[in-house]
Amino acid sequence: MSTILTRGHTQDKQKNIWALYQMYHLNLLFDMKRIFLFIVSLSFFSCDEETPIKDNFVVEGFLFQGEKVDDIKIKETKLWNSDDTIDVIIDNANVKLFANGNDYDLSFDNIKQSYASEEDIDIISGNTYGIKVDFNNRVATAETIVPTKPVGLRLSNNKIVVPPLKLSPALPNILANLFENARTNIEWDNLANEHHYLTIKYVGNQADPIFSEDIPGVVGEFFSNFSIQSAPTQDEMYNVICMSLKNYGKYLVTLYKINDDYVRLFESEVQDGTELNEPPSNIVNAFGIFTAFASDTISFQIVRQ
Repeated sequence: MSTILTRGHTQDKQKNIWALYQMYHLNLLFDMKRIFLFIVSLSFFSCDEETPIKDNFVVEGFLFQGEKVDDIKIKETKLWNSDDTIDVIIDNANVKLFANGNDYDLSFDNIKQSYASEEDIDIISGNTYGIKVDFNNRVATAETIVPTKPVGLRLSNNKIVVPPLKLSPALPNILANLFENARTNIEWDNLANEHHYLTIKYVGNQADPIFSEDIPGVVGEFFSNFSIQSAPTQDEMYNVICMSLKNYGKYLVTLYKINDDYVRLFESEVQDGTELNEPPSNIVNAFGIFTAFASDTISFQIVRQ
């Protein structure tokens, strides 16, 4: 870090700021779906000795309240000790969705590599939805209930002022001040202690970096990211340090309410060769998960001083 400043008496302070950011940043960057894919795809094997692993499959089915049905994937299973890290998508399964008293055949979308409905299906909070996957003489089923929409989503501050950041002896003090003050609390009501998670995504038309080009790239990349995704939480607040974001402009916050089966999968540990236990699954006669989400959105801006 000594290359950032020329004055020795500021270096220790700078390192402390870097450390604070590192602790914060490492706690932020949870990509739930990526973790889910890793757990589900890495190490499935069959506990049923009469069913070879190659005859089974993995279902990844996600429904979103008020949105189109287009996120249903069927994949081949893998042995727990396999070196193969590439998912093999099954594109010729018969997939049927049961919704609101009707059933719908889903077709494979080659672009999205998932099964989708060509019809408009209402995904309604509180309703139960089912899925049936028929592949290779094996039929798997599952059901899920769509959660209710999050309640009371709000921000403590919807406009955060951040001055342009340039390389100078004053930079550590500026960063320390921004670390304490350039924040916003994302808050919501959660009287029933239900699980939520949220995403923060930059939605500006073009990149508008907070860190100037003369600041070494490792610093800007270390403190910033285009988006953030939290771990599941039963809290009612999420504090955003805006210096962990990369650009000036508008950020979209999406708060999701999630089902317990998704939480159990997220919290499960990746098994090793000594623990032959399957990851949590709500799929009958196959592996994976079929679950639903409901969401609300709000936005804030980071603006120049």
